[in-house]
Amino acid sequence: MHYQIHLNDMPPVCRSGLLIYGERWENFGVMTRKTSYRFYFFLDLVVIYACFLGVFVYYSGLVPIHPKSIFLMIAIAAIWFVISINLDIVSLNAQSRALHVIRSVIISYSVLTMCIIAIVGITGDYRYNDRLILYPMLFSVLISSGLRLLSILLIHYFLKNSRYQKEILLIGKDLLVKKVYDQIHNSLHLGYRIKGIFSDDGGEYYPKALHLGRLDQFFDIVSAGYADEVIIALPLSMERAIIQMVNDCEREGLRARILLDLSCISKNLMMLDKLGNISLIAVRPEPLSLLRNRIAKRICDIVFSFTALIVFSPLLLVLASAIKLSSRGPILFKQKRIGINNKDFYMYKFRSMIVQDSEDSDKIWTKQNDSRITAIGKFMRKTNLDELPQFWNSLVGDMSVVGPRPEREFFVEQFMNDIPSYRVRHLVKSGITGLAQVNGWRGDTSIQKRVELDIHYLENWSFGLDLKIIWLTLFGRNVQKNAY
Repeated sequence: MHYQIHLNDMPPVCRSGLLIYGERWENFGVMTRKTSYRFYFFLDLVVIYACFLGVFVYYSGLVPIHPKSIFLMIAIAAIWFVISINLDIVSLNAQSRALHVIRSVIISYSVLTMCIIAIVGITGDYRYNDRLILYPMLFSVLISSGLRLLSILLIHYFLKNSRYQKEILLIGKDLLVKKVYDQIHNSLHLGYRIKGIFSDDGGEYYPKALHLGRLDQFFDIVSAGYADEVIIALPLSMERAIIQMVNDCEREGLRARILLDLSCISKNLMMLDKLGNISLIAVRPEPLSLLRNRIAKRICDIVFSFTALIVFSPLLLVLASAIKLSSRGPILFKQKRIGINNKDFYMYKFRSMIVQDSEDSDKIWTKQNDSRITAIGKFMRKTNLDELPQFWNSLVGDMSVVGPRPEREFFVEQFMNDIPSYRVRHLVKSGITGLAQVNGWRGDTSIQKRVELDIHYLENWSFGLDLKIIWLTLFGRNVQKNAY
């Protein structure tokens, strides 16, 4: 019999090289993910509008609403839509963590508040309307946070209740069975309960009371209605057995999902991707591989960099004058660095060292108390002011405000020989500041640790993470650590 396993419509669960394929499912079977997005998006808008209306009536009474206020409400809806899809605060499920959700809500409403203040500052007078803006946003963030916490509590309550849990039959071998059993047993809030296990190990890795029989006894024991779902956790070498078990499940009307052990390929979290109608397995998640995320990040880079160059223009002039007066040579220092997709570009900095031959400067690693650093250069490097010209790199698109720091080609070739995954950090744009730098991994410190943090940023990018890194760059304790 010819049998084909279709993966196109099967969302995966994958961690540490384990990938589960199966039918379309949700952690909480009340609403689909798309419906959840719409529900929380419109719920947030209702809360925001109600808070604005309530505060307006309290302070101004029942008077006609100014057309500018109507325009502001329309702008809020558009801004909140962009924030919602990029900060992922409109999706709740059984795996949502309360602390993470509250943090995302606070960040999202902070961004919205700044946008509202900017709009009001341009179109009206913020000074006389501060209460009509800040109070509604404060009430909105409190109510939205409370509603989300209530939703999480209700989801966990229903899924921990055995009436709403799905009964799972697990078929597998050795450590694969143990991994699935441990995940379900330690995460009852996900809404799954193991009813029995078929394995040839006889219960070595799980309670023997759950052992129903050997692998070849599966069809003899299982019949329609025996369980809600079947998870098949067998090695890829047992392809024929997997296909036969899927056929058995189909014949008995049982839902089946297949766990593929890909840990031999990658230890990273893996994701299901698509090329048209073809399903692909991505070795790692890359949020910035999505066009909408790249566009949104690029817009933020342009706005942030342009604003920074304008705001810091007096400081730029002061530093430029100090450099020119303190030592001979150009004000700016440009150097070829390796950026996204391993393409080189010229990165600009304020010159903080004496003038050198480019072949020498490209191959010498800066160390503490480096004799090449000038007096003004030491101050600029300690305070990171020498990096300010890189906002121009970000504005023109060579760099981003946040991302892995770019390195010279000479050192890239050295590092990749010692760290095979070094070039992975080039899958995203280089940044003026990065996760490694705000954690103190800069200068003459561990390259391995730096690469780990850069890859973590690549795999877990979000606007919230970018904002956190920018905040830590400005006010963090470790940002000046190892800065020389």
